[in-house]
Amino acid sequence: MFKLEYKKVLFFRFLLAFLLIAPPAGAQSRRSSLLIEAETGRVLQSENATEKRYPASLTKMMTLYMVFDALEKKEIQIDQLLPVSVNAAKQPKSRMGLKAGTSISVENAIFAMISRSANDAAVVVAESLGGSEAQFADKMTRVALELGMKDTRFKNASGLHNKDQVTSARDMAILSMALIQHFPKYYRLFSVKGFRYGRRYYGNHNLVARFYKGGDGLKTGYVDASGYHVVGSAKRNGKRLIGVVMGRNSVRERDRHIFKLLDFGFAALKKEAPTLTTLSQDSFIPEPVLPKTEQEYRRARIKARQISEGLDAVASLSDSLTMQNKDKITKKAIVEWRY
Repeated sequence: MFKLEYKKVLFFRFLLAFLLIAPPAGAQSRRSSLLIEAETGRVLQSENATEKRYPASLTKMMTLYMVFDALEKKEIQIDQLLPVSVNAAKQPKSRMGLKAGTSISVENAIFAMISRSANDAAVVVAESLGGSEAQFADKMTRVALELGMKDTRFKNASGLHNKDQVTSARDMAILSMALIQHFPKYYRLFSVKGFRYGRRYYGNHNLVARFYKGGDGLKTGYVDASGYHVVGSAKRNGKRLIGVVMGRNSVRERDRHIFKLLDFGFAALKKEAPTLTTLSQDSFIPEPVLPKTEQEYRRARIKARQISEGLDAVASLSDSLTMQNKDKITKKAIVEWRY
């Protein structure tokens, strides 16, 4: 079992305050949302925050937590090659298309999970660290309970649907805080715009990390049973917010909601306004951040793809670090996390 280190004591002080402040769950629905001020744990908005939901690929946040923990403890190395099993290679989309009998570095597996939300990469990591994906999922659940994620149970490392794999918006906020506080060096990787593997470039699915002012992570997720999820974090003027949106009906609805949620939170902090839990949904800042029409949305996606293509020089994090002083474009695609 993972041992919690002394440096994490402050996190649990935050957690205690957060759990005491967090409001109870609302009506039954697959929708949930939560917005918190990271430094204080103050809840700015809560909708069904403790109701159990299927996590989908938000599961990979815990998989990444386990990888970062292993890296920090030097149980694995960032450039270590991990074998790809038959089981990992046959995982359904989203995936990297890894072939059985080949290998992938820890570094590329991390980026594959963050940017591509790759199920095959998640299984590779799980089997390498846990012996089997099932054993790794048991460890994930134990660590989740240690962190205070009392609504969460994991059955796999990828987030592929399993009726017994559940979490809540509040637990995802707790996990986000744990990633930020416990592993600040590795947390920066969530803000990568994308990465290149082989001949392909994979842009980060999380628009908070790619386009929101001050945004630097974390993760999106979707399966049919769960709807569309996103967990996003952003920091402005020394203040960090963490937003969780779960169970939306489309990518567009999910992204618009997280942008509006964060917008309102920063406005509330700036004005020292009442918390969002005392306001209606109509109190959101009305100015749109994302395109209004499908045509505008397609144009934005095309523009984003053009930006991604301009960053194709980034072959790997190691190569990027040697190039960043020579190429201004490259600087947009990397995170100087080794310094």
